Amino acid sequence: MSRIYDGVDSTYAEACSDVTLCCNKKGFFKNFAEEIVSIAESNDWLETFERVADGNKVAAVMENEAIRNTIREVFARIQPLHRGKDARVSHEKRLAAQAAIESGDMTKAFAMASQAVLRAPMTGVDDVIDGGVSLALALWVRSEVLLKTNKHFAALEDLKLALKERLPAKMRAQYYWRMGHCYKGAKEPTRAKVSYELAGRLLGNNETATAQQELQADIASLDYTMKPSQTLNKTGVQLTGGGKLNIPALSNLVKITEEEEKGRFVVAKDLIKTGDVLLVDSPYAACLMSDYYGSHCLHCFKRLENSEVSAPIWCPKCSAITFCSVECRDVAVATYHPHECQFLDLFIGSGMSILSHIALRMVTQAGLDTSLQIHSTYIKNGAKSVEGTILNDIEGSKKSRLKSRKERLNRSKKYLKSFDDKNAIDETKEVNEKTNGNDTLELAAGQIYSLCTHSQLRKGSDYLKRVVMAMFLTECLKKGGFFSKLHKEAASQAESSVCELLLHNLQLLQFNAHEIYETVRGDHQFAGSKPVYIAVGIYPTGALFNHECYPAVARYFEGRKIVLRATRPLNPGDTVSENYGPHFLVRSLKERRRSLACRYWFNCQCVACKEDWPMLKQMNNITYLRCPNIACNSKFLANPKCLPNKCSKCSVPIDPKLIKIYLNNIDDCSSLYQEGAKLMDEENPQEAISKLCKGVDLFHEVAKPPHKDTHLAQESLRSCYATFGNVYVVSGKPT
Repeated sequence: MSRIYDGVDSTYAEACSDVTLCCNKKGFFKNFAEEIVSIAESNDWLETFERVADGNKVAAVMENEAIRNTIREVFARIQPLHRGKDARVSHEKRLAAQAAIESGDMTKAFAMASQAVLRAPMTGVDDVIDGGVSLALALWVRSEVLLKTNKHFAALEDLKLALKERLPAKMRAQYYWRMGHCYKGAKEPTRAKVSYELAGRLLGNNETATAQQELQADIASLDYTMKPSQTLNKTGVQLTGGGKLNIPALSNLVKITEEEEKGRFVVAKDLIKTGDVLLVDSPYAACLMSDYYGSHCLHCFKRLENSEVSAPIWCPKCSAITFCSVECRDVAVATYHPHECQFLDLFIGSGMSILSHIALRMVTQAGLDTSLQIHSTYIKNGAKSVEGTILNDIEGSKKSRLKSRKERLNRSKKYLKSFDDKNAIDETKEVNEKTNGNDTLELAAGQIYSLCTHSQLRKGSDYLKRVVMAMFLTECLKKGGFFSKLHKEAASQAESSVCELLLHNLQLLQFNAHEIYETVRGDHQFAGSKPVYIAVGIYPTGALFNHECYPAVARYFEGRKIVLRATRPLNPGDTVSENYGPHFLVRSLKERRRSLACRYWFNCQCVACKEDWPMLKQMNNITYLRCPNIACNSKFLANPKCLPNKCSKCSVPIDPKLIKIYLNNIDDCSSLYQEGAKLMDEENPQEAISKLCKGVDLFHEVAKPPHKDTHLAQESLRSCYATFGNVYVVSGKPT
């Protein structure tokens, strides 16, 4: 069995594989997995295990008595471990928030009030402290902080939630009074007046005359000429040329093709211009990194401090995570979060990777029944996905395997729905919407489970570690009640199936996941901005883009959605390539090949690798042109003062007049780049993008046949590509 990474750096390859499973620096899992491997190496069992069929690997591990006993001994100690609710802590944080309000420290007040909300038990759970309404009182205090910091919509939301959580009746007058302040700040005077009047009625005759006078003054101060604040509903970036009927995440300008060596990948169907949007894809599953549990929404990954309409929302059971809205919380609580939140601290303590968490999320978001169906269809029986068949059918590379045009259209409509935003389904209608969500996942699963796992290239030790991780995650699900509705025999079979599904997930995620980042702005919108990785997701259509060290697209994110834009013109049939990390501008050929062989198990054959293009720091404003003979890959220094008369390799004549035209075009392109860079300094992204697009397009005028793929190794032009991609990142959806 030929493994590319063995011939490059097998030790580094093993380290790369391990880090996709667990952390090297913390947690118990790495040492535990290595202990299991040591046991397996005795009596040559590991070599035998490597030859076992994929579907029998989990069973083979459990048949090894020494391994089985060691695993059971460790797993017996697994218990739910998470930061729970505490009414006393909530009470103390609320008092600290009130003290901070009095001292005028609104930043501290908000932090303390939010902690009071997150640590508060559910209403009625602990009657000893705060009479069982700790949550309502914490929300009440936080609404005051939000009002004082002019976040009127968020304050209003907290007030409504406080009332829902049984805010004491004696506070109702103050409740409507504060609500009136919120509506006034939101420029809704009519609603403000109604709230003030309700407060006046509830004040009654028992309140001081001063309070009544203040209330009347508030009513008199209302300005009915004000217009309500408009909340901008951004539609998000749109696909150029519209989306495909069967693959709505993908532009009509591209198509999916399939080759034996490359598998399925994306190529240009029509002429693609610089800046065209070719992909807008939602994740099948995505997980927030644990470092950002306190600063970002667990579900949609929005930075909490940027929300003007709501403050951090709590989980009903744990206190370790937050949501940006009730809607996001309800989706998570109706699907995956109850199976995960009770083990969050254990997951962090184990040192398991974010990819291991996504492998689990792919199961918990689907639920037991749907997961068993996915296992039966794609893992046990190895069925080809409906979506995979549709993709091939669209491009004509294979005959349609669907029975009729009507069935094809019906499936297309379902698939179209599934990617509108399958992870943002309104699941407040829990029963019906959860069923629809599972149908959506089943449809999307077809595309996900056709992605590569490279299981045939996986060493026995690596496979064994993944089996152990799958067993660990299955044990957590078991002790969390995931299989509780089944009787003993059925539960045992279901546990085995879910374990095999998790094992498959752990393999395919290694090669198909994307890091999700947000762009954080510095003092300068462009120069001071940088991407920060906050989550990881797996994208059904986005995973189909092959790698090149000289990519054709730039990648950025709008929330959870991945967006790919063309960074250079493409002709029909050209590969639409992405970049998996090692770019020729910053990494040498040797470094790139080592990285790709050890991390992704392939040898890159892109033009930058075949011709060993120089890195940016090696260019020094030197320009090279390719031989006029399209069949020749020779290059020569484009110096007008000492041009060669003919190609040194194929002897084809070189026309000085043509070379002069090319060099003039290069100068024009460089000027456009400089103009774009200046516009970026002036923080004018749209004009900067326009200039850069023209510069890139002009650059490719030189690269047309017979000079296709002309190698113009000029620093400003190469910088143009990198900067062009970064402009979209920064101006797309910055925080």
